Amino acid sequence: MIDMNSVTQPRPKSAQRSNALNWTRTARELKRAAALLLNPSRGRADLLYELSSVENYLTERTLYRNVGYWEDGTATLDDASEALARVAAEKLELGPNDRLLDVGFGYGDQDMYWMEHYRPREIVGINITQSQLELASKRVAERGMSDRIRYQSASATHLPFADNSFDKVVALECAFHFQTRLDFFREAFRVLRPGGRLVLFDIVPLPYAHLPFFSRMFSHLGLYFWKTCPENVYDRTVYEGKLREAGFAADVQSVYDKTLVPFSKFTLEKLRDPEFYRSLNFLIAGMLWVPAEIVINNPMGLLQLDYVLGVANKPA
Repeated sequence: MIDMNSVTQPRPKSAQRSNALNWTRTARELKRAAALLLNPSRGRADLLYELSSVENYLTERTLYRNVGYWEDGTATLDDASEALARVAAEKLELGPNDRLLDVGFGYGDQDMYWMEHYRPREIVGINITQSQLELASKRVAERGMSDRIRYQSASATHLPFADNSFDKVVALECAFHFQTRLDFFREAFRVLRPGGRLVLFDIVPLPYAHLPFFSRMFSHLGLYFWKTCPENVYDRTVYEGKLREAGFAADVQSVYDKTLVPFSKFTLEKLRDPEFYRSLNFLIAGMLWVPAEIVINNPMGLLQLDYVLGVANKPA
């Protein structure tokens, strides 16, 4: 007589579908990780953001892809990222008469936030990551904002817009990728009307040529993974000087203690949860963990990072 308890039962179809979806996602992420690892160009920042996608980050209710601005009492990256968008709007002095260019708009969270709370005349966003472009456009349409928020694929260093065509320009945590940041500053200056304003939140890798050989090599590798242009490695004094070189009256301040430090603490705490760690792509998990360790502990003596807020005005 057969013991029915010993017979392997077929898996429910829902479980089979779930397993198939997991394998599909894993295969897709391995393909993207290989592209990121093997592509010789630092200029392909889109590979990084295709890999991070909608699943591989630390937010829960939003799709912000920033380190956030952590004020007293901030507990989640979602809230910190929304605070970053709010501070950016305040520094822009964003208002209903403004035509705003958002460079590197991610999944569009900040644009929808700005349109809802500050109601600019129009927001035009550019991005080179196709998946972000498609999903952000869909999300904006679902919110009924397509008549006021418009997205397109374009390079930050070759802006496809006429001179003097925007009142404000903003770039949240993306200018370190640009080939080069100075070229973007010049383009932003060109498309801004006289009296217009550029606001940046930006991660700033500091010079590391003085480090020992192996620390330099590991630092160089980290910048490669994060698709950071080597010409963009300088401190905030040089940063401000390059804005002035592009024609702006500029002020650049470090906001490291309100951005990278609390974000790094938050990241390390999240990654200590084995279940959460396993939910991320292995490469993204490592790329989040290493910079966070550098900010908090830096046991290997790698390059230091700063985080700046830049406000730059085009003379009237």
